[in-house]
Amino acid sequence: MSAPDRRTIIVCIGNELIADDAVGFEIFNRLVDCPARLEFCGVGGIDMLPLLEGETDMIVVDAVQFGAEPGTIHVLPWESLPHSSSAISAHGLGLRETIEIGTILYPEKMPQRVTLVGIEGRCFNRTRDYMTAEVQDAIEPAVSTIENILQQGGTI
Repeated sequence: MSAPDRRTIIVCIGNELIADDAVGFEIFNRLVDCPARLEFCGVGGIDMLPLLEGETDMIVVDAVQFGAEPGTIHVLPWESLPHSSSAISAHGLGLRETIEIGTILYPEKMPQRVTLVGIEGRCFNRTRDYMTAEVQDAIEPAVSTIENILQQGGTI
């Protein structure tokens, strides 16, 4: 018996003009040759839902504020996401709320597994030139983390 066909979408979120919030855009640019379907969503939240086409797995990449040191890479399954929308996204609804709404509105399109690859940010009120060094240094390791998740069939 062969393994089920798993399709993955990676949604990178962030404002490419704002300091640490640009980390999703930077990672998006580094993943252009990955085997998953790759999307960039500048505002995240509910705007992610129209991007879904029934993939089995979704990896969301975004800057987060969980209270860890800047540059910390968080890899969390949907079930472990905090309930606070502001910790995950300053783009309207948080990831948890978006997935819950999507499950109600579009159950046939929602992925079975959702993983957040969040990079702890510190600076969200200055221009892109002020991305913190720790966040900048976390970009390549985050890309490697995403590539490892893809090689493992979407499991973390």
